Amino acid sequence: MIYEIECQCAGGALNPGQSGCMPQVRRDKFPIFMHYKASDATLNGIPAGTVINKAFVEAKLNHIDETKRWWVFPQFENLVSPPPTAETEEIGGKPIPTGEELKAPITWDHFGGEANPALKACYDSIKCEELGVIFVTFSGQLNGMNDGDGNLVSIKLQQGTLSAQYSPPVKGTVQKIMCSMMIDELENDANRDYIDTAQIAYPAKNWFALQPIEVIASSSANAGGLTIDVYFHSLYGGVGKKKPVVGVATSWLSVDGGVTPGKVYNETDAAAITATVAAGAEDGEAVITMAPGQTIGDVIRIELFKTGYHMRPLKVTLTGT
Repeated sequence: MIYEIECQCAGGALNPGQSGCMPQVRRDKFPIFMHYKASDATLNGIPAGTVINKAFVEAKLNHIDETKRWWVFPQFENLVSPPPTAETEEIGGKPIPTGEELKAPITWDHFGGEANPALKACYDSIKCEELGVIFVTFSGQLNGMNDGDGNLVSIKLQQGTLSAQYSPPVKGTVQKIMCSMMIDELENDANRDYIDTAQIAYPAKNWFALQPIEVIASSSANAGGLTIDVYFHSLYGGVGKKKPVVGVATSWLSVDGGVTPGKVYNETDAAAITATVAAGAEDGEAVITMAPGQTIGDVIRIELFKTGYHMRPLKVTLTGT
């Protein structure tokens, strides 16, 4: 059964009685954010009967469809998750519930090395989306919502409420990222549910380390070809401090999510272009040679697809000969 709305004093009562030792969900340790709905309109989550092994988790973290991808964020510190409060009207000196609930902001912090501006950038990159969240608890459970068919789906956030603010270190304090969000006002806590640790083949405490490496790329280009510099994502840790990605190959290039390798996309001509990659003179440098026919002013979109890596598309305008 799925409880769409709270009981409004109509219908039969639910029997709460169960014998024996009742299992319970533990306190939340870290969040997994995702789009609440995928591009095919399905709710993101874990279907009933799924074998939650390493391959399943890696597929979620590396999904080529961003609307089906998961983002695992660092552990909560100072988590405050107040319960909803009943909205009431005072009548005759008595608070009478109106049938509505008021949800309060959930707040938490990150401290130290991981609480850097790069983490704020990660939060900022998803905060405008219609998001859901599944929590991993301290005992390795997955805490979310039951959709009524035994599937664990994400808890919907009130859109636009996810926020992250950076606080630089000052005397006596370390650097912090201070975060907050609100659960969507239409979410019904009667549907909260979880997957127990015993049902998870690959321990959830290891999931953070499985995330794909974020890479960035810059380029120089002309009508005959272009050179890109590919580095591991490093927004913080010193200006110009970059770790090069070596071994970029033709098979990494694709315009259809990795299905067909060796292609870049000419957005000006709306055409996929055959291309090859060769190592440049320095680590992290990749020289891309395209098929003839590209002209000055053409906009070329470059995407790299490889398990364990994630790169946002790079657009380059051909500017020389």
